[in-house]
Amino acid sequence: MEIQQITKDKRDYMYLLLVADPQEDMVDRYLDEGDMFILKDQGEVKTVCVVTLLKNHKCELKNIATLTEDQGKGYGRYMINFVCEYYSGQCDTMYVGTGNSRKTIGFYEKCGFVNSHIIANFFVDHYKEPIYEEGVRLVDMIYLKKSLESKLDVKKVVDMAIEAGRILLKNGAEIFRVEETITRICKRFHVNHVDIFTLSHAIFVSAENGEEEAYTRVKHVPLSAPHLGVVAEVNDLSREISAGHVTINEAVERLKEIDEIPPKKAYVQILAGGIGSGFFGVMLGSTPLESAVAFVIGCLVNVWVLIGKRNHMSKIIVNIIGGVLITAFTLLFQYLIFWNAMRIDGIIIGAIMPLVPGLAFVNAIRDIADSDFLSGTVRMIDALLVFVYIAIGVGCVLSLYYRLGGMI
Repeated sequence: MEIQQITKDKRDYMYLLLVADPQEDMVDRYLDEGDMFILKDQGEVKTVCVVTLLKNHKCELKNIATLTEDQGKGYGRYMINFVCEYYSGQCDTMYVGTGNSRKTIGFYEKCGFVNSHIIANFFVDHYKEPIYEEGVRLVDMIYLKKSLESKLDVKKVVDMAIEAGRILLKNGAEIFRVEETITRICKRFHVNHVDIFTLSHAIFVSAENGEEEAYTRVKHVPLSAPHLGVVAEVNDLSREISAGHVTINEAVERLKEIDEIPPKKAYVQILAGGIGSGFFGVMLGSTPLESAVAFVIGCLVNVWVLIGKRNHMSKIIVNIIGGVLITAFTLLFQYLIFWNAMRIDGIIIGAIMPLVPGLAFVNAIRDIADSDFLSGTVRMIDALLVFVYIAIGVGCVLSLYYRLGGMI
């Protein structure tokens, strides 16, 4: 769906405006001075509305109409959400007048409107022909109102946008993706003056509300294990926000749900780690037997990795001990089970792959390519240190094995 403002040839949509207000001269009273918006779905106009500005930071929804065959599909509610957000930067209350139809009043109440006041005999005094809705003649104009966020709440928008950025960064997204998402969300809610500076472990955002009042927020994001499923969910949500399908409050709730998405089941992670080890072994020249052993060791090492994460162990300890376990298991299989029938390098090279921070390494290269040198360097150092930790674990076991007189 797409909403756009119409500034010329407003009468071209008179056929649709008359669905809600059946007397043309009454529509003419507010059509020229009002702001008109149309909602399109797959290129076809489905809904139209007209809003006029009143005094003292008030506005009125003068007309909103959806094609008869498309009513009940959510187009009207979507349009109301849009105009409420659109005018929240300059108005604190929106009014809407309707007849004494329970169905129509119920629709506006579902959209957040509450009773305001009544103009008696409005439809009798101003309309030439009686108007009936659901078999009931409309007599009085019943006004409802809805409170808008006066002077667009920049703080709320920025807080929501930076939370989306935090979830992305925490779960392995690139710097440019984080900044692009924050910018897209802020622009959707009319916060156009925004500056963003993102590091591998922190986000800095400063925004203005158009009145030279700035709001600055800093968010620390500790380095952690990636979860690309979460990144995909936030990407989808940001697109929905940009398209106007999601309000601020709905976005906040959706982000909470996304942030709480659990990782895959432990047995899935263990099995995936083993399969990765086995296939990497094949790709890097290991024999089928060596790859099969690498699969088993990969599963065992992933059990250790999950234990380390669950107990919040240091990355240094997890990777050094991971290297130790890989090498120890390799020697065990090599000399106690298969009696020197395999090359230990063919096993180790596959089994260490689940420990290798491939995503962090690739993201570091991409950040540097995008001129985010500081973030790219930090991520690169973090990835290289993991390589060092693994090498220390493997080297210590092999060194000890040599000292004890082992043969390879």
